[in-house]
Amino acid sequence: MKRSEAREKVFKIIFQKEFHEDFEAEYQRFSEEEELKGVQGEYALTTIGGILNHLDEIDGLITDNLTGWTISRLPKTVLALLRLGIYEIKYNNEIPEISAIDEAVKISHIYCDDKDSVFINGLLNSIYKKDELNDSGN
Repeated sequence: MKRSEAREKVFKIIFQKEFHEDFEAEYQRFSEEEELKGVQGEYALTTIGGILNHLDEIDGLITDNLTGWTISRLPKTVLALLRLGIYEIKYNNEIPEISAIDEAVKISHIYCDDKDSVFINGLLNSIYKKDELNDSGN
């Protein structure tokens, strides 16, 4: 399995969070169904765990960067992709931030419409630029 395939599986599993109140108990089953094995399976499991561990901060960043929207109004596909992208930008030092944005946008072209893809790109870029400014001390 390639990293891009593992990332798409992460998206599919994180997407399920919005439909299962007991998601934390169920995500292991979802992971087994997606056959997460090997190096890329480990990447996917680590990413899912990281998203869940940082969910409040990630959702806070989404909320802070929304203009004229609330997080509850976002399409569930968009929310899942934003969570994945933000996790990779903020918490995964192995992936260049620009790659994280590009990969989230690529997945959005499969599961979302063009307006959603533009929205995801814009919001992730905004978060990346703010993070970059904070890292440089400005």
